[in-house]
Amino acid sequence: MSRTPTRERLLLTAERLFAVHGIDAISLRRISVAASQRNNSAAQYHFGSKEELIRAIFGFRLTAVNGRREDLVRALVRAGLDRDPRALAEAMVRPLAEQIDVGGSFYLRFLARVHQHPGASAYALPAMGLEGSSPEFAHLIDLALGHLPSAVRRNRLRLGGSLAVHATADREQRVHEGQAHDVLPPAAFVEDLVDAVAGILAAPVSPRLLTALDPTAAQPATPHPAGPAELDQPAGARP
Repeated sequence: MSRTPTRERLLLTAERLFAVHGIDAISLRRISVAASQRNNSAAQYHFGSKEELIRAIFGFRLTAVNGRREDLVRALVRAGLDRDPRALAEAMVRPLAEQIDVGGSFYLRFLARVHQHPGASAYALPAMGLEGSSPEFAHLIDLALGHLPSAVRRNRLRLGGSLAVHATADREQRVHEGQAHDVLPPAAFVEDLVDAVAGILAAPVSPRLLTALDPTAAQPATPHPAGPAELDQPAGARP
């Protein structure tokens, strides 16, 4: 019989089933049965609801993820890189990517499932590094992206977090299926993903985006091209 504590065994079983089948497809009773519990209400007893079980999975995983992120934040501050989008992107991405190496991990695929689920922001954002990490990290992100309009800044963080989650989940799946050779080597995969997220965070705001944000904002006048009659006039005689 497994010596893993009952609560942890339920957490790991739920993480795996949610990752493979999706959030809505799995009941608390099915989790209890799959975790070899004689009491089919064990998950209900320990967690009360599916939402609380999901929060408990995050609590179980985030101690290591956020601890690693805080180490990276302290290192980039010491190196004077606290305004560098790539260094901040690395602090967002690397703690997730390192979970791929955890033996038999389903966490990233679970995270992707939660991210896709309606109302996911209630418990998915902390794990993406957008919230729930140290206040210092959130403050550094705000400072580094402070030049962006607030709506754009929030959207860039969601886009970067979404890319980090789904790219690492796909990698985890490929490793699980023995297909990791089809993609970049592990170290190159992480560096490439960091580059991609940094590109999202640091991309310039185009005039067209500013117009889309506020169509009523005054735009620079476009010079009117001179007609044939105007071109025939001396420069001083043109209106």
